[in-house]
Amino acid sequence: MAAYPNISAQRVKYFQSLKLKKYRQKYGQFVVEGTKSVLELLHSDMLVEEIAGTLQWLEEFETPSKGIRTLVATKDQLHRMTALKTAPPVMAVVKIPEKKEVQDTNWILGLDGIRDPGNLGTIIRIADWYGISDIVCSEDTVELFNQKVLTSTMGSFTRVNVHYLDLNRFIESYKHQVLACVMTGKPVYEIRADKGMILIGSESHGISDNLLALSSERITIPSVGKAESLNAAVATGIICDRLIGHP
Repeated sequence: MAAYPNISAQRVKYFQSLKLKKYRQKYGQFVVEGTKSVLELLHSDMLVEEIAGTLQWLEEFETPSKGIRTLVATKDQLHRMTALKTAPPVMAVVKIPEKKEVQDTNWILGLDGIRDPGNLGTIIRIADWYGISDIVCSEDTVELFNQKVLTSTMGSFTRVNVHYLDLNRFIESYKHQVLACVMTGKPVYEIRADKGMILIGSESHGISDNLLALSSERITIPSVGKAESLNAAVATGIICDRLIGHP
């Protein structure tokens, strides 16, 4: 059985620093927390540089060596290192991947101004479920490496490419149709399409007017009740199911 060194106070502070976006950008690294997400990482092509976990976790889930520094941390240390309310048994430091090109696949998601971390994380998970490999986000969408976003993806962030760019410029050069999800539009059940972008806006502001003007079609999920609106992630799931799951 491998013997692991104890984490130092300096490394505890380093993990703590990566809670903040400015340090993630400075060091080009981010932290992933929790058993499921860390195990997903170890089976992905992302570069895991360091793991800190309880001795019990490290002995139960023996990690592959492949150059990963592995350290023992106490529950108290993990509590100080985490960005979550409850300390996980394991955390990993990961290199921020190089930017990739958006692939010309059948479907992509476009997100305009999604600010809620849980919403973005769930949308990434939905994209993974429906085989969507690329999400293009406006530059004011919440950051992928926010811990609440990563946790909400349940590991799907390892398989879905999330791009931050000028959404106006991207859509202007996009070769396929753009279906904008709004409150009043053509019912999604009437749409017959096998390729394009599904464009989702924030709950509070919806899709910006300039992006709506660039869209090919405005679509909606018909309401049969009295709720004023749907959560952005819920709406994304329904739209994806109708267009991709049951075309």
